[in-house]
Amino acid sequence: MRMLKWIGLSLAGLLLLVLAVLVLIRFIIDPNDYKDQISALVKDASGYQLVLGGDLSWSFYPILGFESNNVSLSAVDDGSPFLSVANLALGIEVLPLFSGQLNVDQLQIQGVDARFKVDNNGNSNWEVASESAESAESPSATPPSDTSDSKELPQLSIPLVRVLDANIRYQDQSADTDLSVKVDKLELTNVQLQEPVSFLLEAGLAQADGVDLELQLKGEMLPDVENQVFQASPFQLQVTARNIMPVPLTLELQAELGIDLVKDQASLTIQQLQALGASMKGQVLVYNLTAEPDYRGTLSSLPIKLPALFKALALDMPETSSADALQSAAFELAFAGDTRQVQLSDLIVTLDQSTLTGRVGVADFSRQALTFDLSLDAINLDDYLPEPDDAAAATKPSTGPSAEPEALIPVEVIRDLNLQGQLRAGQIVLQQETISNLLLSVEARDGVLKFDKLSANLLEGTLDGQFSVDARNDQPTLTSDIEVTGIELAPISARFMQDSLLSGKASLVMDSTAQGNAVDELLQSALGQMNLKLDDGVLHGLNLNAIVVDALRDQLATVESLYPSYQEKLPRQLRKDTEISKLIANAKLENGHLIMPQFEFFTGDSGIDASGKIDLINHGFDYQFGVVLSAVERNKYLKGTRWPVHCEGQLAGAPADWCRPDTSAMGSILRKATTKAIKDKGAAELGDKMGLEAEDREQLKDEVQDKLDAEEERAKRKLQDKLDKWLKR
Repeated sequence: MRMLKWIGLSLAGLLLLVLAVLVLIRFIIDPNDYKDQISALVKDASGYQLVLGGDLSWSFYPILGFESNNVSLSAVDDGSPFLSVANLALGIEVLPLFSGQLNVDQLQIQGVDARFKVDNNGNSNWEVASESAESAESPSATPPSDTSDSKELPQLSIPLVRVLDANIRYQDQSADTDLSVKVDKLELTNVQLQEPVSFLLEAGLAQADGVDLELQLKGEMLPDVENQVFQASPFQLQVTARNIMPVPLTLELQAELGIDLVKDQASLTIQQLQALGASMKGQVLVYNLTAEPDYRGTLSSLPIKLPALFKALALDMPETSSADALQSAAFELAFAGDTRQVQLSDLIVTLDQSTLTGRVGVADFSRQALTFDLSLDAINLDDYLPEPDDAAAATKPSTGPSAEPEALIPVEVIRDLNLQGQLRAGQIVLQQETISNLLLSVEARDGVLKFDKLSANLLEGTLDGQFSVDARNDQPTLTSDIEVTGIELAPISARFMQDSLLSGKASLVMDSTAQGNAVDELLQSALGQMNLKLDDGVLHGLNLNAIVVDALRDQLATVESLYPSYQEKLPRQLRKDTEISKLIANAKLENGHLIMPQFEFFTGDSGIDASGKIDLINHGFDYQFGVVLSAVERNKYLKGTRWPVHCEGQLAGAPADWCRPDTSAMGSILRKATTKAIKDKGAAELGDKMGLEAEDREQLKDEVQDKLDAEEERAKRKLQDKLDKWLKR
């Protein structure tokens, strides 16, 4: 019992001694007496200037506390700090010290103000002077002691680390960068080296005249200091961004993060990423983390409700002709890249019922070199366009001649383009016409946009060719080499007229060049050649044969003797159209006109030759037609006659008002034919008197000549007979 008593008295004495030491430290030892020594130690060890501006104070049991106010740190001796702290408090549990444990009860830092600056010469305000660094590393400095046999550091355990009201600003004048970070709260709970550490961060980041971010980060981190592996699993991040879109953008992330400093790599598993009503997941792997990092991963989304997305963005939904358009979208992709380039592969993007697959990449960030190889299955673009407003189109005011023409080609955009790729599409519907098997190969570089390959099936035919835009000058140059085979003309004709003017299967080869940045400029400057072929065509609302027939019937009534049976053999044409069995034409583009110097086509048994031009700017035309009627080909006085018809007008006008026969020329033709017929009739009557069966002057002349020749031959034979008889005597 006496032994236990002595032990108890010893422990009590020891405790009283500890309390006495604490009281001595608290009330007798003034830490403010050591300010200069503390600052000198920091100066010698790091080269930084530490200023303890406020009072230093102690606390006692159960917490051995230390508190300091107005602490600042600078890299130069002029007292311009880059870091200052309004209050720093540290609490240490006393009793664990006797067992070799360092238990920090609480570490609180409040009122941090950090200002990092880089001037135009690249000098920073946080770098210590070279002399200080050399002094710290000089051979005269005390060499580090050999700690191989020393005791291990006391176990670190901090129940709570709190940073409040911290402001950090980074300014780089050489890079024109101005960033500000405001930390409202940073809390680390249960800080240990081998156990999970809970963390909470509430902060904001702002860029001068730019984006403004608010973020909240919370989760658990497991540090493995010995193996240099750190994991945050799981953690949640919420970010609200302003000055990016018309409304604040909020992003919520649930993920797991792993960092392996030995392998110099990191991984991020995105369990859920939500923004604007869209939900995504994926994984990111980063290699060469501290050198030149390269990364790869995957990302995919659940179906995105587009109306909800537009509503979240405070945007109006575009007007579409189909209620099923712009309802849903989704994507999935794999990506890989580094600091110089990035590639998106295995790309699958769905929009409503359409799917786009392939790859997209930026081959060089510095040159913004874009590459792509994409395939689209099918899309109806008409569903995504607004309903046509015929009334608005009809009343749309026309721009006067003084109006500035709208730029047709985005010259500046083309100059900045650096891309190469191709697009395939199985089926595209545009303006109720189907385009299938589309292949578009494009390259843009140094202000020149080239469509090296353009092919498609459309309008029941095919399109193949090349096209380029040279935008290096203010007036861009367009060059085309297009071949179209077997397309149906009716839909094209209907684009310019209320009713289709021309139908049939057409083939076209066009090689042209134009310069300008407005439609009229391009048409006015267009130069080129065009070869046109039309099979089984119909010129609707216009019958050239009928125009000639009606004019002939009116004039033949006065010269019925020329064509006595014209009523039967020249019936009125009831059809309103001109059928074209075959048309071949060569044309040229010049001064805004499509000039067709001479071409011919056939309608039934009749042939028509023509020449003229189309005013591409004003949509007008002027043509001269020569119609050869098969119905009068058996009349020898009218056979092969080219009956002139003049057609002139606007494509938007009525075809019935375009064409008029040249009645004056037709009358002259008929008068000449009638004169000849009358002369031929007189010759026939003279032939009857002479016993000849002549029908016209030429035939009578030939028969008279034949008769004279016969009489001359008979006289010669008679004379020869007489001569032969005389010689025999």
